[in-house]
Amino acid sequence: MKVRGGKGLFLGLSWLAFALIAAIAAFVVYLIIPRAVELYFALPIILWALAGALLAIIGGGLLLITIAAFAGLDVLYPHGGDPITMRVLFPVVLTLGRILGFDKERLREAFVDTNNALILAQRKRISVDRVLFLLPHCLQNHECPWKITYDMDNCKRCGKCDIAALYELSERYNTDVRVATGGTLALRAVRDFKPTIILAVACGRDLAAGIIDAHPYPVFGIPNERPNGPCFDTKVDVRKVESALKELIGASKTNESQ
Repeated sequence: MKVRGGKGLFLGLSWLAFALIAAIAAFVVYLIIPRAVELYFALPIILWALAGALLAIIGGGLLLITIAAFAGLDVLYPHGGDPITMRVLFPVVLTLGRILGFDKERLREAFVDTNNALILAQRKRISVDRVLFLLPHCLQNHECPWKITYDMDNCKRCGKCDIAALYELSERYNTDVRVATGGTLALRAVRDFKPTIILAVACGRDLAAGIIDAHPYPVFGIPNERPNGPCFDTKVDVRKVESALKELIGASKTNESQ
């Protein structure tokens, strides 16, 4: 499965943000050097060393993320990318991107694309013993009288929405599937099930938040389509979902059997 090009946007803005942070840190240290010398002659060296070490840690994490995302090399630990760096990068990139005029939704989807690329880079060592398939309730047709939030077996598979096809995928690939009405219920399902990996369908906003909130559980996100607006009769490309399942579950099972 190919990951969309949003990772280039996210990582490009990440490196720009890193360059700005490095410049600001160097300028601050430069300004306080005269006073630092008065306090202790070796203090400027200590300050430069501390600033350099901090930037090396952040830059090193960003470099590994870039290598994993673009080259597909498994150079990250733990699974799901470098969680500390990614947690710091997301709000920084979101703020910087908004200042530069990028749409917030586009930035969120770029974050999801980057996260997915990192998951794919590490897929061979992610266990598939407990796969959780998380779906948003807005995929269900609004006229359907059968509530599936707590019991997917209530689905009559009439074909008026994508739920039936997704449910069949979950049965075919032997995954546990849950439908959540919001982030709180989704996180409750994660805590109750304790999955080894999560395949989630949602809007960019919920996916970005869920990827961060679900840590340490790795989340592969697939944005839904909203032809009728947010949270109302949304759709998803079932072929993309199945492709992701094949890529994640198939690769991991092959690895475990070797």
